[in-house]
Amino acid sequence: MSFAQTIKNYILHDCRMDAVGIAPVSALEEDALHTPERILPGAKSIIVFTKRIPDGVIQAAFRRMEDGNRFAQSIYGAFGTDLTPNMQLFFMQFNIAQFIERNLGYTAVPVPSGPMHNVTQTNQKMPAFVGPRRVQYLINSERAAVAAGLGEIGWNNLLVTPENGPRVGIGLVLTNMELDYDKPYSGEKLCDPEKCGICSGVCPMHAIPDASELSQTPDWSAYYVQSQLSSGKKEIADVYMVAGKTCGTAHINSNACAVASMAFRKEFSVQGETEDLIMNNDPSDEELSEAYLKKAFSNTSLDHFPKHYCNKCVLYCPVGNWKERYADRGLSKFDGKEYMK
Repeated sequence: MSFAQTIKNYILHDCRMDAVGIAPVSALEEDALHTPERILPGAKSIIVFTKRIPDGVIQAAFRRMEDGNRFAQSIYGAFGTDLTPNMQLFFMQFNIAQFIERNLGYTAVPVPSGPMHNVTQTNQKMPAFVGPRRVQYLINSERAAVAAGLGEIGWNNLLVTPENGPRVGIGLVLTNMELDYDKPYSGEKLCDPEKCGICSGVCPMHAIPDASELSQTPDWSAYYVQSQLSSGKKEIADVYMVAGKTCGTAHINSNACAVASMAFRKEFSVQGETEDLIMNNDPSDEELSEAYLKKAFSNTSLDHFPKHYCNKCVLYCPVGNWKERYADRGLSKFDGKEYMK
């Protein structure tokens, strides 16, 4: 059995993860500021694995959004976002690194998961939610997952997998061991934003632009050049390279997104314990920072600030057999028809 298969068996069976892939670090070399070699000199491989969020946890968010049961939000907050998924991935990443070093004799580095951890810390007065959009991430886990063959990056900027859509956590481990590599994802197209406008349509802050504004499916390489020349023009998409392929996803207004996700208005607070701090739908960095400092202390969150955990672009994304898992089972009343092109 190859070293790659030994590691995959350990991750899938001993660590009980749901999917695993391995990519060469060269697949991420286009992102020059965040290359794996900056974390591990001589790094050759990046091991990527995912753990799905249980359907029961996802539907708890529907109970709050669709039925008004605000108490169900604590289930989604604890088991669907920061706490349990990230902590489980933390422990497994540590165990995998130990396994490689003890049994295979190579150096391995577990890379923290989640937007509050996979970043370079700064002292700025910005909401932690903004995470990788405001501070430099160590390694882009979504792009690594694509390079390792686990899925594609959807219009919502999240990894979407054939089995579970964006409702997964991602774990990363670097090693200086050369392994057998998986091919970048090249399966059936999972996200077609020109036919499906759900993530844009359900966003309460309109932070995700509608892909129909692109007018037609662009040649992303040409689009990138054009966007560089069109100074002052509203950006619709971000373009980047993964494993030599040019990709394009929505240019998300992260400040607008933070208004909902960090509950800067009463309408977004589950418990109703926050004030209307930002009424502007496109707040500046200064407005966001000032409002963050005014947020009331709360005992309902680990970081002591009330949150909304909007995540509608995750919860209602149709990829991953959403209809069969939630609508057909009576777990959600949402059908998405009004947003389909």
